[in-house]
Amino acid sequence: MKRIGLAWQILIGLALGIAVGAIFFDNPAVVKYLQPIGDIFIRLIKMIVVPIVVASIVVGVAGVGDVKKLGRLGGKTIIYFEIITTIAIIVGLLIANIFQPGKGVNMEQLTKTDISKYTHTTEQVQSHSFADTFVNIVPTNIMKSLADGDMLAIIFFSVLFGLGVAAIGERGRPVLQFFQGVADAMFYVTNQVMKFAPFGVFALIGVTVSTFGLASLIPLGKLLIVVYGAMIF
Repeated sequence: MKRIGLAWQILIGLALGIAVGAIFFDNPAVVKYLQPIGDIFIRLIKMIVVPIVVASIVVGVAGVGDVKKLGRLGGKTIIYFEIITTIAIIVGLLIANIFQPGKGVNMEQLTKTDISKYTHTTEQVQSHSFADTFVNIVPTNIMKSLADGDMLAIIFFSVLFGLGVAAIGERGRPVLQFFQGVADAMFYVTNQVMKFAPFGVFALIGVTVSTFGLASLIPLGKLLIVVYGAMIF
């Protein structure tokens, strides 16, 4: 029997999650039992991002070999990431204001969910100027940046570290091989994590529909269309 592909498994999980959420609408048991599954999936995704980014950048930068080329490559990498991030923010703000993807969400139901962490993050972003963002690229404590998932600081350090590995020549080869092994291992871990995706999607959409109702799928669908449209743009 032919095995069902991951994409179809995720779609099935999505459909089942909608069905469960609709049947058990406003039932606290859905949140009690499904929310932990969804949280585990989100945590697994967050868990693999930083190691993959660090290992891939170090291998990519150190593997070039030519220090002069590396300097230019490292600078271009950081500038490219900053420019693309800025463009993404501008496009996101424009599209959000034009299409208003959250319009139609039941605000009374929204009070059931703790959104304080999201409002806190928004306040932090709004309080940072462009100069602050540029300064914060340089980490004061790379371990803290790794723990916080501060991607700009992580990329900056990874590029510098890759330059250092390349600069010391043969002595850096064991380090390069180590990070190549880390990258290969993390790609394997990623494949394993994605096998859990259908269950994670099932749990997350089940909790959403159970909490906000089937009507929430309309603004949610609009949000997905707007997001994917912006990504294509």
